[in-house]
Amino acid sequence: AITGNKPRQGMPCITIADQGEGQTAARFPETFLSIDRSNKLRIRFVRGKFNMGGTGALRFCGRHGFQLILSRRNPAIFAKWENSKSTKWASNDPRALSWAFTIVRRERPSGATGQVRNSVFRYLAPVKTSGNQSDGQVLSFDSNALPILPEENRPYARESEYGSVVKLYEYDTKGFGSQALMKGGLLSRLEALLPNIALPVRVHECRAYKGDEARSFANSLVGLTVRLNDNRADNLETDYPTSSSFVVRNERMTARIFAFKEGKADSYRTNEGILFTINGQTHGYIPKTFFERSRVKMGRLASSLLVVVDCTDLSVGAREDLFMNSRDRLNAGELRKEIEEEMESIIREHPGLRELRERRRSEEIENRLEQSKPLEDVLDSILKSSPSLSKLFRFGQRLSRPHRGDTEADVSGGGQGVSGGQGEFKSKPHPSYFRFHKKRDGERLVRHAEVDRRCRIKFETDAPNDYFERESVPGHYDIEVLEGPLEGVELSHSCTIHNGIANWSIKLPQDQISAGERVTLQCTVRDETLIEPFVNVATIELTKHDDRVRAIKGERASNQSGGEEGDGGTGNQGSGGTNRKKGLSESGGLALPPMIQVKHGDANWLRHGFDENAACKVIEDDDTYTFYVNVDNIFLRTDMKGADGDVALRQTKFLWGNVLVGLALIHDDKQTMKNGEEENDESGRQTVFARIEQTTRALSPFLIPMIDYLGALNEEDIGRLAQRGDDD
Repeated sequence: AITGNKPRQGMPCITIADQGEGQTAARFPETFLSIDRSNKLRIRFVRGKFNMGGTGALRFCGRHGFQLILSRRNPAIFAKWENSKSTKWASNDPRALSWAFTIVRRERPSGATGQVRNSVFRYLAPVKTSGNQSDGQVLSFDSNALPILPEENRPYARESEYGSVVKLYEYDTKGFGSQALMKGGLLSRLEALLPNIALPVRVHECRAYKGDEARSFANSLVGLTVRLNDNRADNLETDYPTSSSFVVRNERMTARIFAFKEGKADSYRTNEGILFTINGQTHGYIPKTFFERSRVKMGRLASSLLVVVDCTDLSVGAREDLFMNSRDRLNAGELRKEIEEEMESIIREHPGLRELRERRRSEEIENRLEQSKPLEDVLDSILKSSPSLSKLFRFGQRLSRPHRGDTEADVSGGGQGVSGGQGEFKSKPHPSYFRFHKKRDGERLVRHAEVDRRCRIKFETDAPNDYFERESVPGHYDIEVLEGPLEGVELSHSCTIHNGIANWSIKLPQDQISAGERVTLQCTVRDETLIEPFVNVATIELTKHDDRVRAIKGERASNQSGGEEGDGGTGNQGSGGTNRKKGLSESGGLALPPMIQVKHGDANWLRHGFDENAACKVIEDDDTYTFYVNVDNIFLRTDMKGADGDVALRQTKFLWGNVLVGLALIHDDKQTMKNGEEENDESGRQTVFARIEQTTRALSPFLIPMIDYLGALNEEDIGRLAQRGDDD
């Protein structure tokens, strides 16, 4: 139940009540008030793992850290013990059936010499100066029942004979900006923090809001994944959620990927991009800017993706390395870095996400191709007038029509059930084959891979997409090094199945292997129903970057299999060993970008979160940068309204001014990344796309005046300005 203050009036109170077994007064110090007892790693259904469930909330309970705890043991438990005549649970406690309560508060340091210098939390347990009872016990009283449970918008309406109540006073957390059950309220926030909650929790909004007569006062917290599975048709794209398993440092994890329909994701998450969970509870997350990274290239889907990584099976040591006790962020370290690298590969190369990205890109720009020609001519003239700019760009490259999604173009009929001109893909509950793409069962694969790139091997199968992640009779996969310098090394790898194609991505540690060496890998897939596992053996020859073209040509001629055509083991689709990235010339220059004008109220305005001060947003798709420029920017509209000349000319200046600023930042980012500086989602260096948004927003009031004034300067004006500077 949420009571007390509404937003802008202060922090509200949260009351958590249940009808569980309850606790006696004597057991309070060992349960509610304990911070040094053994943790609950062996209790699968319990959420807390760091003794931080109750005490961790204290720092958020206002300035004084107030928390009320009330509980009574279920009388039926004592009756059962007495009937069983068990001495183990016998109790001589005269207060065993009483209601016990205490108040926890924060005591700040007084500053006096010799006293405690840090704040401490104390609970109420009065010390008696006389009497027979022992001193320092929590208080208790007798009552058959108490009204501890809420009813609609009344917080203490239903009575209970037992149970527990924890009240958090003036609780400071996100999710109180609106009514708790509304979009962006506490309920949706809790859904993200408890995506796989074991039992539903009823949330009651007990604060007074206008219009409450026609509004629900209570709703059930069931967890993000349950709510999405129950209503996936209205919120998720077809074929989602999907999942992928991966192994890092011999620690196995599962990533569940949710792709929302446009405009639907914000009802389920705020800034979260990847949630990391243990036993269904979120213990840390990576922001959604993760999908905009240059190594992920899913910026177009960043506002529509949510990934939940199940870390329940991590070893104790790995949990300590990855998570912090606060459960609000991940620990910076090598394990986190390797997990992020694995997730970057999974998201970037996921065929379903690549297809969805291309479909949305196609829908956005299909009808705008012809409109871009005159604007490209303007930019062409600008660039040719500047020798320094012309070196950064290539010319004569018209924007091509969007190509088909990877799945549509790439999935081919290599076996029974695989799509590609043979109709809709139909999976089997348990696969009848799992073999190298375009190879026969048991046929060995020989291929090349670059030393410092991931090795990606393509398989064909009739297994379902969730074969490795489903709860009922899941499949299992393993990698074993049979021969070569990596024998005995535990490799990080992932396997994603999508409509008959399985992409196995393997990280070969570059510090333990060199060009010219060979590694023989055995890829094994099994489940409980298979008499014999599927075993595939591949020999990987490591090459340098300079050997890539020759290796690919030779491999195509002799192999025609194993990985996407033209990737050479690196996953750069369609390059065929040459540098044909859509946003780069052969000398590393930038290509002329597609540009979309955004107006107030249209789909892109809402999709990209524009407001009247926004100027430019850039989306990257495999090194193609699409520029979205706000032509309803308030400063542009003001300049156009007061202009004496052609208003269309001012709009064109604003459009290409923003594009050039964005391209300059992209070029600088590429140079910086060459020097080894990393992208960061949480602190430090931002992604280049976030910097473009901030920079163009700040420049928008000055952009057109700067272009007009500086462009009109002549030698006489320069001399006059120089003279004024000397006088000053």
